[in-house]
Amino acid sequence: MSKFFFKRLQTAPLDQEVSSLDASDYFYRVALFMGWTPPKEGLLRWIYALWTLTTMWLGIVYLPLGLCLTYVKHFDRFTPTEFLTSLQVVINCIGNVIKTCVTYSQMWRFRRMNELISSLDQRCVTPSQRRIFHKMVTRSNLIVMLFLSTYLGFCFLNLFTSVFAGKAPWQLYNPFVDWQDGRWQLWIASILEYCVVSIGTMQELLSDTYAIVFISLFRCHLAILTDRIANLRQDAELSERENCEQLVACIQDHRTIIQCSQIIRPILSITIFAQFMLVGIDLGLAAISILFFPNTIWTIMANVSFIVAICTESFPFCMLCEHLIEDSVHVSNALFHSNWISAERRYKSAVLYFLHRAQQPIQFTAGSIFPISVQSNIAVAKFAFTIITIVNQMNLGEKFFSERSNGDINP
Repeated sequence: MSKFFFKRLQTAPLDQEVSSLDASDYFYRVALFMGWTPPKEGLLRWIYALWTLTTMWLGIVYLPLGLCLTYVKHFDRFTPTEFLTSLQVVINCIGNVIKTCVTYSQMWRFRRMNELISSLDQRCVTPSQRRIFHKMVTRSNLIVMLFLSTYLGFCFLNLFTSVFAGKAPWQLYNPFVDWQDGRWQLWIASILEYCVVSIGTMQELLSDTYAIVFISLFRCHLAILTDRIANLRQDAELSERENCEQLVACIQDHRTIIQCSQIIRPILSITIFAQFMLVGIDLGLAAISILFFPNTIWTIMANVSFIVAICTESFPFCMLCEHLIEDSVHVSNALFHSNWISAERRYKSAVLYFLHRAQQPIQFTAGSIFPISVQSNIAVAKFAFTIITIVNQMNLGEKFFSERSNGDINP
């Protein structure tokens, strides 16, 4: 059992066969659990469709709607810290609805990329190339597990810090169970909230990790391609025709990677743009909750876990995009410095064509407006300081306390 669950978390031996599909193994496992990879036919497909509808309804309909209904009906139940914690989830739900709908509707793109890029697996022949490939497979699956533990850790901390304080964690509107009716009702309502929020969180997990998994796959095959290019015309036993065939194979593989990047480009543009638009607000609300309102050590930990989760959503991928640009440059540099000067005219013509294509780096943009990079991520995150400054200058925290103490805020 442990071998089934944790097999991909350990680097496979070099003599063991692995594929590019293995890099997205844990991603597809989470997608299977969430109802995103239905069977192709049979009765099981219809049963599975019911589970898909259930998770979708809970994550993108009931969760944001239930939180908004709570503000309408039971706003007086919130303390400032509880309200900010709930508001963080509401704002994140807005991005989750957009990202989940886009990612789920474009799952075919991931399958298409797996089909295309699997043809590059047979190019990993040397021990150094297989070592790069095997480490990438392990690293991609580890990243999915790290995201899963970070996201669900935020839900877990909020659940227990709130229940031990005698309140439901997010006070999600529930017409059947009122958490104020007793201890058992509190636990039942809190666990139900935890399940709903966890479903929304895992939907966001899929929307956030697909980019890292596939960009890591691109980087791996670019690194292997760079190694192959550096070794072109190094074997004296090969004829010029065979050397030319190896160069053509490199050109074809580079074209395959470019084609895969074009397939994933539209979905990346939308999901990352939605994330960029909300990251500053989320970080600002979490910081305000810590800085301006009374907290226990547990609520501070819950807010810190939320900040870590929000930063995890965008920062690693932005960093990978910058590394991908560098990897593209390494391909063109390796080609330029390869042993082509003494080659035949046909070989040189192919090198010039390849060099022209390789000098165009693989770069993604968010919403076709600004490049996806660490600098862009920092720029949108700075909006959190703007929110904190506004709250501090206008003394909104003190006004909120005074209005509540005077009974001016009503449900």
